[in-house]
Amino acid sequence: MKILFFSPYFYPYTSGITTYPQKIFNHLAKKNQIKILTFRYDEKLKKTEKFDGCQIIRMDYWFKISKGFLSPQSLIPFFKEAKKADLILLNIPNSEGLPLAILAKILRRPFISIFHCQVFLEKSFFNRVVNCFLNFSIFVQLLLSNNIIAYTKDYFKSLDISRFFLKKTRFILPPVDLLKINQKKLNDLVNLKRNKIWIGYAGRIASEKGLEYLIQSLTPAGWPNGLPAGEIELVFAGPYGKDVAGENKYFQKIITLLKENKIKYRFFGNLSGGDLSAFYKTIDILTLPSINQTEAFGMVQVEAMLLGTPAIASNLPGVRVPIRLTKMGILVEPKNSQQISEAIIKILKNKNKFSNEFLINKAKKIFNIKKTYHFYDKTINLY
Repeated sequence: MKILFFSPYFYPYTSGITTYPQKIFNHLAKKNQIKILTFRYDEKLKKTEKFDGCQIIRMDYWFKISKGFLSPQSLIPFFKEAKKADLILLNIPNSEGLPLAILAKILRRPFISIFHCQVFLEKSFFNRVVNCFLNFSIFVQLLLSNNIIAYTKDYFKSLDISRFFLKKTRFILPPVDLLKINQKKLNDLVNLKRNKIWIGYAGRIASEKGLEYLIQSLTPAGWPNGLPAGEIELVFAGPYGKDVAGENKYFQKIITLLKENKIKYRFFGNLSGGDLSAFYKTIDILTLPSINQTEAFGMVQVEAMLLGTPAIASNLPGVRVPIRLTKMGILVEPKNSQQISEAIIKILKNKNKFSNEFLINKAKKIFNIKKTYHFYDKTINLY
């Protein structure tokens, strides 16, 4: 089958909405022809490229608005590639894919929306205008879709738009690999860590991640009856600063907070594969202190759990699902630094309760990536 996929951002951009489809298409490309339309967000990137069995076509644009693109010229590749496709997949959220959704209907091509999340930008007049246009575009794309694929009912049903689309939405947990460990990287990290307690975070440094509340939880005042703050080091794996579109200002804020609160920290940058698994294996706890529903799941907490590392995550729809299913961690209310502090202390004092052989094996059964692959194989065969 000739499958056309559109996403405003794709490889090498790293986020949940890019790594999820990347894994899916790596599997589907074994039996299908996959073309990926995306934007050339960095002028250093090639306009066309083969990656993991897929052909990536990066389109030009006039300029960016927030994290979105204004690109009238994208209509030409949209039309050209849509005519050739047997099936079209749209990565949601986006505003730029609306013309492709309309073209799919005109050309009578079936298309599926892969719904990751709804976007909630920080409050300002400009952001409200952007958010309004984005949500309108998302609504129309979902309305025109033959089917919608989402991670969890817990997240999707929490959104106001769900009542319009629940009947045509199917749910499948995202594809999470049991990552092999790079032993050399693991040894390096263990030697670097020594006797310190590593509180870990994996993902983009972005405003919706709530890292300021994690930092506040690690100040001396946040440890009333716990461990001495001097033993704690906050460690980050993932892109940051100018490598994350629209988030450099937030990164500078985080650096300032870390220094003001005299918290020891390390940024390891973007880790993948065996290096990322070594990071998960070394840290004592993975934290996911997200503050709004732009975060819909948090695959990093599952990746950590599969390697035996417990997690602390915000009690948000979708985000809370992995801990509820596996019991390998503690849920805290968003923006509550005190609860994060208490959760860290509780896990450090009762590590075996939140990470043991039984729980790890349970997590491996729940998040068996073959189930997700089978779901997508069956879904595209319907067309």
